[in-house]
Amino acid sequence: METAKRKNGPRISNGQLYQKRKHPRFKVDGLSCHIAAGNMIFDGVVEDISAGGFKMANLPKVLTVKRHTYQAVLSGNGRHHRLIVIPCWTEKPANSRLTRVGFRIIQASWEWTEHILHTADGLEDPPSHHA
Repeated sequence: METAKRKNGPRISNGQLYQKRKHPRFKVDGLSCHIAAGNMIFDGVVEDISAGGFKMANLPKVLTVKRHTYQAVLSGNGRHHRLIVIPCWTEKPANSRLTRVGFRIIQASWEWTEHILHTADGLEDPPSHHA
């Protein structure tokens, strides 16, 4: 049985991913993310979300993610969610110039929590309170 491990990530054995997650993850489409790293901003695509974190893809491989807090803005469907996050793992495929990063959410707004609850229920987001 062959076992591999992503840097600071879950174990993978025979193609099966073993995860110890507190919150279920949901695949999403049309959600982008901007991460502030020092004086630079990196754009990427959010592949899945949960109440406790999200996976961001299409980040440049040159981005060196350090284990400290980042400000993130997730945008989609005309909404913008500001989060404070910390990276948990990185995945840098050898044949790609892009990387994936798993982030744990440290601080989020109530609107983000509503978004997650509606995503879990397969519902549309509620009307914006800022309209």
